Amino acid sequence: MALRSDLLWVLFGRIATALIAIASLRIMTLLLEPKDFGIYTLLLAFQGFCGLLLINPVGQHINRHTHAWWDDSTLLTRLVGYNRYLVAVSSGIALVVLGWWMLYPGTDHSMASALLAALAVSTIVYLGTWNGTFVYILNMLGFRSSSVGWMLASSIIGLVISSLFAYEYHTGTSWVLGQAVGLAVGAMGARFMLRQYQAARKLVEFSSHNVPILLDRQTLMAYCLPLAAATGLMWLQNTGYRFWVGGAWGAAELGLLAVGLSISAQIWAIIETLSMQFLNPYFFRHITEVQSDTQKSAVLSDMVNVMWPIYAVLAGFNVVFASSLLTVLTNERYHAAVTFVLFGVLIEFARCTGNLWSYAAQIERRTAKYIVPYGIGALIVWLGAVGVSYVHSDIVTMAIVLAISGLVMCAAMVLVMQRMMPVKLDVRRWLAGSLMLLACLLSVIYMPVKADGIMMNIGLIMVGLVVAGSVMLALLWRNTALSRLLAVSLRSA
Repeated sequence: MALRSDLLWVLFGRIATALIAIASLRIMTLLLEPKDFGIYTLLLAFQGFCGLLLINPVGQHINRHTHAWWDDSTLLTRLVGYNRYLVAVSSGIALVVLGWWMLYPGTDHSMASALLAALAVSTIVYLGTWNGTFVYILNMLGFRSSSVGWMLASSIIGLVISSLFAYEYHTGTSWVLGQAVGLAVGAMGARFMLRQYQAARKLVEFSSHNVPILLDRQTLMAYCLPLAAATGLMWLQNTGYRFWVGGAWGAAELGLLAVGLSISAQIWAIIETLSMQFLNPYFFRHITEVQSDTQKSAVLSDMVNVMWPIYAVLAGFNVVFASSLLTVLTNERYHAAVTFVLFGVLIEFARCTGNLWSYAAQIERRTAKYIVPYGIGALIVWLGAVGVSYVHSDIVTMAIVLAISGLVMCAAMVLVMQRMMPVKLDVRRWLAGSLMLLACLLSVIYMPVKADGIMMNIGLIMVGLVVAGSVMLALLWRNTALSRLLAVSLRSA
């Protein structure tokens, strides 16, 4: 019964969040011109830089030890040092954005606008990190209703405030500032709930001389720094190119590319976040407890065999209904971006597949293994970007480069991780997912889905969701890998 309740809360949260994301994209493309949307994506690129290079390595360390620290009642105490670190990171990025805004050709170079941009990025870095940390910890520990409630509060308030700001000012900066308000509410609420849950437990008393630390030097050197190097390369591959594209083709072209890719990203986020919210807590609890290499390999295999066939079905759905999704989710001024949606499917499929295998390095705490795959992907992107702009090719060619880099990165990640921790595939379910993907690709070639009007396209998408959802449920029905993942308690008390 508890498991069913957990799943229902996560499903409700994911569906509601997806609807809010759809509304957000529709409103953004209505209120922001492509140039302003391009500036918005560049501001988020700064947030992504901080998140991947500076914050994610420490965040992964926290995720890896959340259950153990909750068990010994040291979790919130250890996060005190994390706050000081986040203040330093958000202050530093504010100065970087301030200087960039005054120099970048696509901005208005006024000091007032520069200060607002710096404030927007620094606050969303700080508040977004705390929001994600507290909400995710609640979810990891099995407090599903609180996690979902504050996640939705963040999204709804952020959407309302961002819409009001963007309606008044029509800038990417205004949208980011509105999101920061929603994240602040969610962070404070989730922190309050976590403290309430901790207060209900018998706590360990700490003197000023034996306060547990968040991060020791050995963990920093062996785990966090290699992971930071890898995620920095990931940022160069998946986000950093935006600055080059904006300079070479202009913020308006960047806006079209970003919208097309974000359509696929939003669709994939529904399934990937559902997996992270529901399965990751069980996965991390398993790897906290298992010891032998055989057990570790079995846990990873279960995760891969549950999720990859689902990803294959999702890729097929995304390809078939790319045009309909673009019509429904964006304003008509962005409808020329359908080609970018298709390339976005390849990029997201490759990224999510690579992420599944990358759990091997998390289990073994050998995060340096990420460096080669992400390094190869980043190298392809930047060599391609320079080459494409040098020969004055169009931005579609740049999208091809992004897709190729994603596929090569994925192949490299699978090879590296498979050598470290072999994954045993569930052939029957992999074959079913692959056949579904192949059928979708063939239907696009020989019987492409086309419709006129937003209501007809909504109808087509609903039919596609029913079919894809039914296939996904069939893949999960009586799935022994899924049963093994769920056969563990998320918290000891």
